Amino acid sequence: MTTERIALTQPIESRSGSFATDSYCANVFFDSSGGKRDWIKRPGLQYVTQVTPVTPPAYTQAQGLTPYNGNLVGVINNTVYQINPSTPSVSTIGTTSASTSQSYFVRTFLDSYLFIQNKVNGYLLTQGGSFSAIGNTYLVNISIDNPGLNYSSGITLSLSASGAAATATVTNGLISTVTLTNPGSGLSSAGTCTVNLPATQTPTATGSNGFYEIVVSSATGVYTGMYVTGTGVAPNAYITSINGTTLTLNIANVADVSGTVTIQDLGNGAVLTPALNSFPSGPFVSGAVFLDNYVFIGTTNNRIYNCNLGDPKSWNALSFLSFEQTTDTLVGIAKHLNYLIAFGATSTQFFYDAGNYPGSPLALAASYTNEIGCANGDSIVATSNTVLWVGTTRTYGKSVYIMDGVSPVKVSTSHIDRHLEADDLVNVRAYCYKTSGHTFYVLTLINSNKTLVYDIDEKMWYTWTQWAMASNDQPNPGTYYEMYFRPTFYAELNNIPYCLDDDRAILYQLNTEVYQDNGQPIYCRSVTNIMDNGTTKRKFYGRLEIVGDKVAGTMYISHSGNDYVSYSVPRPVNLNATRSQVYLSGADRRRSWQFLCTDNVPLRLDVAEIDFRIGEMDQEQGVGGNPQYKR
Repeated sequence: MTTERIALTQPIESRSGSFATDSYCANVFFDSSGGKRDWIKRPGLQYVTQVTPVTPPAYTQAQGLTPYNGNLVGVINNTVYQINPSTPSVSTIGTTSASTSQSYFVRTFLDSYLFIQNKVNGYLLTQGGSFSAIGNTYLVNISIDNPGLNYSSGITLSLSASGAAATATVTNGLISTVTLTNPGSGLSSAGTCTVNLPATQTPTATGSNGFYEIVVSSATGVYTGMYVTGTGVAPNAYITSINGTTLTLNIANVADVSGTVTIQDLGNGAVLTPALNSFPSGPFVSGAVFLDNYVFIGTTNNRIYNCNLGDPKSWNALSFLSFEQTTDTLVGIAKHLNYLIAFGATSTQFFYDAGNYPGSPLALAASYTNEIGCANGDSIVATSNTVLWVGTTRTYGKSVYIMDGVSPVKVSTSHIDRHLEADDLVNVRAYCYKTSGHTFYVLTLINSNKTLVYDIDEKMWYTWTQWAMASNDQPNPGTYYEMYFRPTFYAELNNIPYCLDDDRAILYQLNTEVYQDNGQPIYCRSVTNIMDNGTTKRKFYGRLEIVGDKVAGTMYISHSGNDYVSYSVPRPVNLNATRSQVYLSGADRRRSWQFLCTDNVPLRLDVAEIDFRIGEMDQEQGVGGNPQYKR
């Protein structure tokens, strides 16, 4: 008899972009240590709360989940909810415009705001719980088109826009800054801005020859920068400071002054122009970026807009730059290191904060442009100093890439690429999740009913599934079957990982100490490739033993000798027995194996060890190498 070990840690292989044939592992991840690789059950889904009532197979579409201000914020069917998962409790914050897109979130400096965009509009949530759309019905700034001359510090501004107010600062007679103190609301136009001069004063005054000062009977209403005329006052004298009723002038030669002087503002010529907020019009591309106290969003007409510095409420019409180094179309944006990455359909461009003003602060890092684009902006995930996405090129084909510094590196295999190419990539969700020393890129292809998971640390691919009831928007609604991994949105709060079901409005915790999905079994499966042990002669299989940790569960073992067309009746193996084994496993020339465990137990398994003999051959002869034990 010959003994061979069959790895449970089978890589995904595919000849047709499906899991009907060839090897794969489902609902597990691999853990390498000491020269071997263990087969470990993925974390289970622990129920936290039902965000909003849904009676299956009815559904309500989830659109996003993020942590903010000590709670979770979720968007479900265009309603924004605040969720306290520790209580748990749910409250409605507001509603967004009708959209079937997911929502994209970014927090501003010190969490002052949560910015949300849903490809149609933008919204802001404050720490105080105020939620509002970013509109263009209030003033964003007042530009100084002409600073004028000879203004005093006592000028005031009046705005024709209802409720709006502003103040001005004067330097050397020129209007140097204008500050909005109230932007107004509900405005249809920006209106006008008028400079109001302080009233002319005519107090009684006395002065001495050769001094810079005169004394007036009253300084009420007298302002720095106003001009003084009268007997004994040199021409063009203006007030530089006031101390009580003593006025210090800008010139000498104040003669003996007696009687009435005139103090007035001679300002003129200023042109101040109010402007309404100019939040860009959608549709927007996937993603939102916070970089150097600016919020950035991209539009489908190849523009990347930014808010005013430190103020996500305020957007200027000219604060944008174009995605135009190539003849490409903008698909999504993401932050990576100190860059904003703009993904086109067939190229990627990098932008950095060059401190430009006015307009966009960004400048193109032209030397980093590459010809790897993005198939769907919803596949873009930024995590741990890198970015992952489903990329495309000008020569067709789709692959998953990871950003190494500023260079894209392909991480998908040819087998994974076949799965990607078999999907139209119209309905995609992705996030990254880290646990037990592994960082997972969880990519769900909803239209293909599959979830592909890339383990960044092991550099291996798995598929994760969920045993769940199909909703009315899915095939066979109301029936349970194994489908894609339903939690398609992820957020971490207080070091606890949470995820949101895509259409049941259920919030889960991903828990490494839970071995079911909300009471339903997890189908941990390993399907091997076809093995012939170096010869097509018939093999007669005897003992088969599962090697790994002992748990109170059952492994079901079946095999196929006809290229995955059909499998044998599964045979149970007690994983808690001293020797977890079965005997008399039949004969085949070429065979694939399937190992399945659905019990509510943890799993850490190594290999399946099998004894066999080869017909028509002296048993003392060699039987080929051991090519099937893939590590």
